[in-house]
Amino acid sequence: MDQKQQVIIGHFRQSLSIRYLSRKLGMSRNTVKKYIDQYLLETGQEVDSGDVSSRGVLEFPRYDSSTRQKRRLTEEVSLLIDGYLESNRKKRYSGKGKQQMKRVDIHQALLAQGYELGYSTVCVYINSREGKGGEVYIRQQYQPGEAVEFDWGEVKLRIGGKEKRLMLAVFTSCYSNHRWSMLFYRQDMSSFLQSHVCYFGAVGGVAREVVYDNMKVAVRRYAQRSRDKKATEALLKLSAYYQFDYRFCNRGKGNEKGRVERSVEYVRRKAFCRVDQFEGLDQANAHLAGTCTRLNQSKLQGQTESISAQFEQELTQMKPLGMAYDVGELTQLRVDKYSCIRVDNNFYSVPEGHVGAFLEVKVYPNRLDIFGPQAELLASHQRHHTRFQYYIQLPHYLQTLQTKPGALVRSVAWYQADPKIKALFETHFVQDPKGFIELLLWARKRQISIDKVCQGAKDAQAACRHQPISLDKIKLLATQKISPALHSPTTEQTDPIQKQARDQLQQIQSLFSSTS
Repeated sequence: MDQKQQVIIGHFRQSLSIRYLSRKLGMSRNTVKKYIDQYLLETGQEVDSGDVSSRGVLEFPRYDSSTRQKRRLTEEVSLLIDGYLESNRKKRYSGKGKQQMKRVDIHQALLAQGYELGYSTVCVYINSREGKGGEVYIRQQYQPGEAVEFDWGEVKLRIGGKEKRLMLAVFTSCYSNHRWSMLFYRQDMSSFLQSHVCYFGAVGGVAREVVYDNMKVAVRRYAQRSRDKKATEALLKLSAYYQFDYRFCNRGKGNEKGRVERSVEYVRRKAFCRVDQFEGLDQANAHLAGTCTRLNQSKLQGQTESISAQFEQELTQMKPLGMAYDVGELTQLRVDKYSCIRVDNNFYSVPEGHVGAFLEVKVYPNRLDIFGPQAELLASHQRHHTRFQYYIQLPHYLQTLQTKPGALVRSVAWYQADPKIKALFETHFVQDPKGFIELLLWARKRQISIDKVCQGAKDAQAACRHQPISLDKIKLLATQKISPALHSPTTEQTDPIQKQARDQLQQIQSLFSSTS
């Protein structure tokens, strides 16, 4: 418009020629002539030639870009974007819709591959393929250390070659937007408590308030208004232990904790939109922790400091951390006829002698502790996240197997036994299962590890290869290891020690020379 105005003033008021204006303004003579003809037509004067607009100088210059070639958005780039959109479509159909690549992720992926194009170019192209309207968010303002928002999210990953539906626990600071996240197999009470303990331990402080929505692990009695809701007993104990207040959102008011709502989607997408296969849950959590650390190193728009630097300021306003809270969920369970308890539709073995009794079980996200009538620890199991499976420890059934030795090799406990125990049995006790059970009972009573028992069997076999080994030989060698120094005593050794060593050697020699 500036050039257009200079053409009109220069030609009509300063009497400058079209050629001179073209050179002075760096414009085509045809363009200068077109602006002059538009002005003449608007003022009702006769024009020399040309089809011009009736709006004259009041209209911005228009250019025909219909035949213009796209320099950045080439066919190759378009195919790549289409591939990302197709991948998003497949994720929506496979139940991974929340792990799609957003437009900013597609733009970053193209930049990483060496393509130079603007974010707006990507948005315009995607809008032409699948346009969507924007959502309005309500922005709030908080003081440092004032509040932290918590929420769950769902993520589907391939763990150990199997598709798993995992729960993503996300904490977001309302002041600095600092994010922390962790994966769990379940959205149960023990995982809820464990996520808080891990978060407080990781950041080293406790905010004054934690904001929740209407999740069952936090709300005991649901109501329409936030002030009428009642917290669960577990949340009351947790908040009292760490001394933080809690607040529930009103029904259908996700904007009341909009930061963590956004963080769940943001963290899940940044962590798992490209990588969603891991060997185990620990590896997935390590990848997730690295993603959160990287995100916290960035700066928010309009801020001069990183998120981590602002969160360091928040920590000075938070309550210092004390001892970690015991997150075990205590419950009473009955022992069935197989001497097992049932947790999450899986069965875990209990030592003999408690069939029909109710035992206290403390359930953690990754393990189970079983306690006896006198509050003594009877057994510990790794918590499995399968359905209707038995997880049995062989030492829990030794007394029963002593009277039923023939049931050993067909039992579930045997199939899940330590490979070292199986190797010992198959090498020396296939024809004597009762003697094998007796050996295991003796080792448990004397608190001797299976490694020492196996080593004792190897030593007995090496000492007398022409004779079958006996239980007495294994027991002796498993409990009395002779030091090589006894064969070449030093001057520092006293005579009683030398005499005792010689006596032990003689006992072993006489034992090996006797028949089994």
